[in-house]
Amino acid sequence: MVINNYKKVFLAPNTSDQEIIQKAKKILVENGINENDIQINYNTNELEVGDLFISYDPPDLVVRNVYEKKLSGIIKMKSLEMLRLD
Repeated sequence: MVINNYKKVFLAPNTSDQEIIQKAKKILVENGINENDIQINYNTNELEVGDLFISYDPPDLVVRNVYEKKLSGIIKMKSLEMLRLD
């Protein structure tokens, strides 16, 4: 699946292993995300509607789309894709 139509891309790899982070970025680029748009960021408070939040749940990357942000700060996301990180 090619991922498009996003605003910001937050990658929350949950690891400091640079090899995993580089593999994750490579997989995301192969799936249509511009490498310059990917930022390592865990702060979900900065997310807005239309952003992607990508976490690492070994052995997969879980790609979620932010579809609602409530005034209370609650972020609602829908899983779009699971990408295998080999």
